[in-house]
Amino acid sequence: MDVLLIGGGSNMMNAMIDKCNKSGHRVFLLTGKRERRFSDKRVFERYNFEYDNEIVKDIYRSISPDITIFMGAYDTNFDWSTAREEIVRYTTGFMNILSAYSVLKKGRFVYFSSQEVFGNPHGEAVSEEEPLSPQGFKAMALAQGEEICSNYRKAQGLDIMVLRFDHVYGIPGKNQREDNPCFRMCLEALKTGSISANGRHAFSMLYLKDAIELAYKAITEEMPKECCYHISSMEEIDELQLA
Repeated sequence: MDVLLIGGGSNMMNAMIDKCNKSGHRVFLLTGKRERRFSDKRVFERYNFEYDNEIVKDIYRSISPDITIFMGAYDTNFDWSTAREEIVRYTTGFMNILSAYSVLKKGRFVYFSSQEVFGNPHGEAVSEEEPLSPQGFKAMALAQGEEICSNYRKAQGLDIMVLRFDHVYGIPGKNQREDNPCFRMCLEALKTGSISANGRHAFSMLYLKDAIELAYKAITEEMPKECCYHISSMEEIDELQLA
């Protein structure tokens, strides 16, 4: 199959490229940036264009991918420290990508979301039907992306899937910043010599390679029963235990 991956360089992107290659798929990459810093040795073709560029439609017509995966929550093209500006850029670019996909009317579109759309940590398992309660601009952008996916799927009958990952962690690459409890605690310990933790904040954590394996099963399922899946280890830990 031809797989189009959309997003900036990250551990999640690298793991997804590796999985697709090992499974015998041909990988295409839309980086979302004009610069050429992303390694392309494992990619059949790479496109360095921003998401709101009109050429995205031409890229879709040229590739005609069987599967499209948008990194969403794990897309390093967005700097959420300037979130007010980024939420507009994120939504505009994502709408252009979905528009190009909908015109082609081929293949499956997969949106990578995360537990952030539910706001504060939950002490109990969260069902896919749980109402979203995002807190902060990044979480709002991710939740809005899920809603856009739902609207396109219902209005046009498209094969669109949302995968929500639960606190994914892994070994950071050189000069890569991660956004998970392990990374934050290690960084705090190095900077201050101590770690702040709240024993009332409980959550599950998911190792990156396990996340990719589970995601791949859902992505390649011929007749999935659901359009939205939570991907979690279901093993609860609190901040104090982790610290």
